Amino acid sequence: MKRREVNRISSGRGSAIAAIGLGLAIILIAGSSAIAESGLGAVKGRVFDIHDGSSLPHTNVVIIGTSRGAASDRNGEFLIDRVPAGQYQVRASFVGFESAVKTVTIKPDEEALVEFHLRQDFFRTEQVVVTATRTQRLLEVVPVVTEVIDREEIEEKGAEDLSEILEDRPGIAIETGTTGDRFLYMNGVDSRRVAVLVDGLPLAGKLNNRIQLDLIDSDNIGHIEIVKGPGSALYGNDAMGGVINIITGEYPKALQMRANTRIGSNGLLSGGISLSGQKDAFGYAFRFDRLSEGSDKGSSEIDIKNTESTSLGGKVRLIDPFLGTLEVRAQYKNDTQGSESMFMGGTNQSQLDVDHLNSSLKWNRICSDRYEFQIVGYYTDNERTYQSKALDSPRPASVDTTTDNIVGIRSDFSFAANEMLRLDVGVDLSDNDYDNPRLGETQTRKQVGTFAQIETNPLENTTLVAGARYDKITDVDGHFSPRVSAMYSVTPALKLRASWGRGFRAPSFIELYSDFQIPIPGMPLMVVGNPDLKPEESDGGSLGIEYVWNDLLLVSTSYFQSEFKEMIVDYQTEPFTYSYLNVEKATFRTLELQTGLYLSKSLTATVSYNFTDVDQDEDDVAISKISPHTASLRVDYRLWKSLRLSLREQYFGERDILVVSGHGGELSTETKAGYNLADVTLSYKATDTLAFRFGTTNITDHTDKDYGPWVGRRVFLSISDTGFPR
Repeated sequence: MKRREVNRISSGRGSAIAAIGLGLAIILIAGSSAIAESGLGAVKGRVFDIHDGSSLPHTNVVIIGTSRGAASDRNGEFLIDRVPAGQYQVRASFVGFESAVKTVTIKPDEEALVEFHLRQDFFRTEQVVVTATRTQRLLEVVPVVTEVIDREEIEEKGAEDLSEILEDRPGIAIETGTTGDRFLYMNGVDSRRVAVLVDGLPLAGKLNNRIQLDLIDSDNIGHIEIVKGPGSALYGNDAMGGVINIITGEYPKALQMRANTRIGSNGLLSGGISLSGQKDAFGYAFRFDRLSEGSDKGSSEIDIKNTESTSLGGKVRLIDPFLGTLEVRAQYKNDTQGSESMFMGGTNQSQLDVDHLNSSLKWNRICSDRYEFQIVGYYTDNERTYQSKALDSPRPASVDTTTDNIVGIRSDFSFAANEMLRLDVGVDLSDNDYDNPRLGETQTRKQVGTFAQIETNPLENTTLVAGARYDKITDVDGHFSPRVSAMYSVTPALKLRASWGRGFRAPSFIELYSDFQIPIPGMPLMVVGNPDLKPEESDGGSLGIEYVWNDLLLVSTSYFQSEFKEMIVDYQTEPFTYSYLNVEKATFRTLELQTGLYLSKSLTATVSYNFTDVDQDEDDVAISKISPHTASLRVDYRLWKSLRLSLREQYFGERDILVVSGHGGELSTETKAGYNLADVTLSYKATDTLAFRFGTTNITDHTDKDYGPWVGRRVFLSISDTGFPR
């Protein structure tokens, strides 16, 4: 009975009757609740790692078809109470492990006991990826060939930044620039033609048209997704050769404080501390990292004397029933590096200082079972100062300062018409300011991109995704980039994937507007931009076959082919003067084989092979930065419950290297012999919260003073501690 109705009841006898009636109603309601409560049961159990028998905390356990669920505690135990009697299916899922489902029968006033023994998702079939379609998909059903590097592999390698993580991937070669910066070639394609993203958003900080890979610390990475081939249909400019998307870590379900440190060769000392967790609808993750390192080698001409890096960042998330999900993320990083270089018989001392900021505000709302949207505003800024002074020279140091910032909005709107048809559309807007003395004045570039994508299941076991994007960029003609991809499951174990698309890259500010003299004593070399350059274009696709046998063997074979047109190359306009020109065509062909072997609960192995062939019109252009044949082997062996051994072997085949020499810049070709690199890591889990890793990279101490690798054997010891129970 409502309050206002009670207030209208008259006093006296009427009030007494009402009071008695109200009391009886309360007793009846309480009695019925008690009866209902007594008719409820519960599901109680524990979750284990099938490999070593250890408990799995924070496992998500849900009763399928209901909203009932719970997370396991630090001992792997869980309890789901107040469940009506009946038969249910209960699913347990944990990141990096295969989900398991069990059927339980719940009886009134009783607890149904169940145990889950989860196996590591060695083949990553249940890994959620977003890069291939800009929407969340399980890796096993995504129609575009996608490669994933998970957190465990990153920690196992002891990598400090993105370049070290990627350096042993099939088809990827890491190169060092003349100022010590690191960039990549992927299936033969220069990184200026590969989009490098963080949570799907672009980064400021290009040097010589390439993102510096050491801008991203490994400790801030949850996993990495790699999609090879044209990706401009979703990501626009720069994605003509592929996409590398760094996904930051998730929020743990409970308060977690972690500390880690690494010590190693060449004066390596790094460490960090983080605080993260969730409380009701609020999630948070904060981290501080510090690194220092002594002598190193950047290239045959560059000796790195010292490196310092400081990083501070975090993100917070709020889930509101009406507004949806709001997330704010910010990351600041400062890098300094001192080096000494030898060039033309002289010695230069250099100092590099980089300040990098990356931030975003994301709003995601699920409006219904069929419609949701996501809008992200972002700002990324990079300031790079490079000073260089010739020893024993009265001339002052040359100072080169580059500022690069991007502000933008990215939007995604999804509508599921039915189970067979889904539509995704979006608009991306950005404004890029770039300032460098080589350009004469600050340059600004505005970009507007609109895309649409349709996903459908026209036939049983078939997924078809088709989409296109139109981009308009300041001073560049509009560009249309289509793509179509499909996956067909012949059987649950055999899948076929195919994709075709087009990509493009607009000329960079440096290529368009350069006007500067290279500061080399006695050599008045000039670089002049070409404002008439056209965008580079690519046209290509991939074919993939994936087969899983009895959950013990996975074989994945992929073929990639892309034809590049209007490629922008350097050329000599007159003696001592260089510029850029659209002249070259090239076809990149790659065959890639990846095999995973689940030999036992204690022993797993992966084998990869990559063959890349580049057919180019201009033989005097240095595309050949990669070995045509590369291969890798990774063996993981659990010696016993707490001890684990990991072995990694890489093979780089013979390759031709284009060498520039002499005052006139003469070109010649030299052959570098094939070589192997081997790494080993031993991990020991001392307690539930404390782990040690001891590793050695380049065990055989292989070096090549002319063409690399320049760094020989290295050892490291890492210690990680969650600080208190998770």
